Amino acid sequence: MFNGKKNADVGTGGTRVTDLLGELRALASENPGDAQLRSHLSRGLFSALTHVTEAGQHSEREGIVQELRGLAAENPEDDAVRRDLARALFNTLNISHHAGEEVSRDRALIELRSLSSEHPRDEVVQEHLVKALFNAMNYAHADGDAEGRDALLEELRGVNEGTGEEASTRLRLAKAVFNAISHAVEAGDPDRANSLMRELRELANRHPEDSEVQARLSKGLATMLHQSCRSDDASGASEILEELRAMAGQHPDQLVLRESLAMGLSDTLQVMGEEADPGRRADMLEELRSLASSHPEADTIRARLASGIANELSMAVRTN
Repeated sequence: MFNGKKNADVGTGGTRVTDLLGELRALASENPGDAQLRSHLSRGLFSALTHVTEAGQHSEREGIVQELRGLAAENPEDDAVRRDLARALFNTLNISHHAGEEVSRDRALIELRSLSSEHPRDEVVQEHLVKALFNAMNYAHADGDAEGRDALLEELRGVNEGTGEEASTRLRLAKAVFNAISHAVEAGDPDRANSLMRELRELANRHPEDSEVQARLSKGLATMLHQSCRSDDASGASEILEELRAMAGQHPDQLVLRESLAMGLSDTLQVMGEEADPGRRADMLEELRSLASSHPEADTIRARLASGIANELSMAVRTN
C-alpha cells in the first residue's frame, strides 16, 4: 500500500516512497493495457505529490505533475487518471499562489479550463474547475485585481449555467456572489452591491430546498442591513429585517438564518436613536431574547442578545 510519510524523501534513492512509487511505475509499464494498474499509478503519483509538497520539494512536485499530464494525455479515455490530474492541477494552483509562483498558478487554471472543456460531462473535473475559479477570485481580490476577480465571477456564472445549476456549482457561485457583495460594500459601491443581492435572491428563489444557498442569502442580507444601518437608511434596514424574519420563518430548521436575523436585530437596535418608538425597541429586544432562548447553543445569537441589552442599558442611562 502506498505510504507518503513525511520522513520519506522523494528525490533521494532508497526511501520507502521512492521505492513504492517506482514499483507502481514498473507494474504499469509492464502492463500498459491494464487500466486498473494505471489508476493505481495515478493515485500513487497524487499521493506522492502531496508528500513532496509538504516537504517543500518544488522540482519534484513539478516533475510529478508533468508525469500525470503525460499519463492523462496518453490515456484520454481513462477517467481515474484524468481526475487525479484535475486534483493535482487544483492543488498546484493553490500551492503556487501561496508560494508567489504566478506563472505556475495561472497555467494550472488554464489547464483545468482545457480539461473541463474536453470533458464537460466529467463531474469531478468540473468540480475542481469550479473550486479553482472560486479560489482564483479570492486570490485576485487579495492582489487588488478587481477586473480579474470580476471576470472570474462571470466565468463561474457561465459554468453554473452550463451544469444546469448543479448543487456543488451553484453553492460555489452563491459563496462567490456573497463575497462580491461584501467587496462592493467595502468599496462603497451600493449599486453593484444591490445588483449582486438581486442575483443572490434569484439564485436562492430558484432553489428553496438548498439550505447552503439560503444561508448565503441570509448572510448577504445581514451584510446589506448592516450597511443600511451605517448609512442611516432606516427604511432599507427595515425592509431587509422583514426579509430576514420571513426567511427564518420559512426555514425553521436552519440555525444560520436565525443567526443572521439576530445580527440584523442587533444592528438595528444599535442605530435606533432615543426618538425611536420605545415599544418597537422593546419588541426587538424581546425577539432577540426569544431567539437566544430557543437556541442556547448558538454563541452568535447569545452575543447579539448581549449587545442589544447593553445598548438598551446605555439608552436607559442617558434618558433617566
